[in-house]
Amino acid sequence: MKTLVVDEKKCCGCRICEQWCSWTHEGCVNPTMTRIKVIKLHEQYLNLPLTCTQCVNAPCINSCTFGALTKDQNTGAVLVIEDLCVGCRKCVKACPNGVVSIHKEKRKALICDLCQGAPKCVELCPMGAIQYQDVSLEGRVQQAEAALQITCAKERCE
Repeated sequence: MKTLVVDEKKCCGCRICEQWCSWTHEGCVNPTMTRIKVIKLHEQYLNLPLTCTQCVNAPCINSCTFGALTKDQNTGAVLVIEDLCVGCRKCVKACPNGVVSIHKEKRKALICDLCQGAPKCVELCPMGAIQYQDVSLEGRVQQAEAALQITCAKERCE
């Protein structure tokens, strides 16, 4: 299965990925409605796009008692069934990478759906910092662990 892979050394922090994500999904440019978030790690001089790593045994799906989250059989992406989502935030708490959020108006989970297999963030990143690649199970575990370490470092800095 493919997933988004980020090269943080290439990211310039322009946030074009955030803009296109919210535009593609919501029809407006709004950083609170994006499924990818660029964080600035000032001490490391890095800009880091964070997005769903599409965990194999997705804790967000397992945490949802309403059956509002499922896996796309073609892309492996976590999908939100908005009619079933009640905005309880269990998926937000369960996400090991801290990338699930809640839409501030719809009160529904926001999780990267890989744009049905053609991610706009990959297509439109001017620096090529985000790639859509086949990643082995071992690679996905490493990617999730790296994201968790960076997220924890970010929380210590705030």
